[in-house]
Amino acid sequence: MGWFGLGKKKEIDIETSDQNKKRLRELFNGVMSDGDTYEILYGYGLNIKNSNYIIARKTTYEYTSLIIGYRESDMRIALVQTTPELEGCSEPEFFQKDAIKKAKISTGMYTIFHQGGWLAGYTQFGALAENDEKFLAYVYQPEEYKKFEEFFKIFSKK
Repeated sequence: MGWFGLGKKKEIDIETSDQNKKRLRELFNGVMSDGDTYEILYGYGLNIKNSNYIIARKTTYEYTSLIIGYRESDMRIALVQTTPELEGCSEPEFFQKDAIKKAKISTGMYTIFHQGGWLAGYTQFGALAENDEKFLAYVYQPEEYKKFEEFFKIFSKK
């Protein structure tokens, strides 16, 4: 076991994870007519805001739960915003390899740059092999994460 619980392996709740994965698929298929043709995984968006006060600086982190759908046949990604409780979801936002400026992976985040001029913007999101229940839904997805990493490496090449 180790001192103070160090070295203790974290227990994985497969039953909760499988229930959440099933719910992710239901939500995704609910807004996508061809949802079963996509591989999916749970991800998140992160918005960091900094505020400067006279004496202190405040940093606020705002997490957004996402269902990330991707398909290799046409190199397409669909992002669907949901809640950590997996209660509902938004309409999908699509990104296709030939319709973006570029894509890259940096500091654990996936970034897709939109086509257009200097101010076209970008979309940034992340995914983890295991999410906790502090800010995100509990999903254990090491295989799904690895498959998406491989897909995004191909997606980001021009």
